[in-house]
Amino acid sequence: MELIAACEWYEEQQVGLSKRFRREIQFKLQIIGINPELYPKKYNNYLHFAPVRKFPYVIVYWYEENLDTVFVTSVFHTKRNPEKFESK
Repeated sequence: MELIAACEWYEEQQVGLSKRFRREIQFKLQIIGINPELYPKKYNNYLHFAPVRKFPYVIVYWYEENLDTVFVTSVFHTKRNPEKFESK
C-alpha cells in the first residue's frame, strides 16, 4: 500500500517520476536479494533498513537465513516516525 501511494504521488508531481521511483526500488531489491546482510539492522531488532537512491525512502525487511528468503515489511518514507519498528 505504501509503495502504491508513493508511486501515485510521484506521478502527480511529474509525469514519469513514478517510473524512476519504481526503477530505484527494483534496483535496491535486487541488491538486497544478492546480499541480504549488506544493510544494517536498526532499533535493536531483526529489521534491516536499505536506503533508496535519489528518493527519501528506505526498504525495511528481514532475512530468514534458514529459508534463504527476504521478507519486505515496508517501503518507508524517511520523514515518518520510525518508532513503529522499535522493539518494545
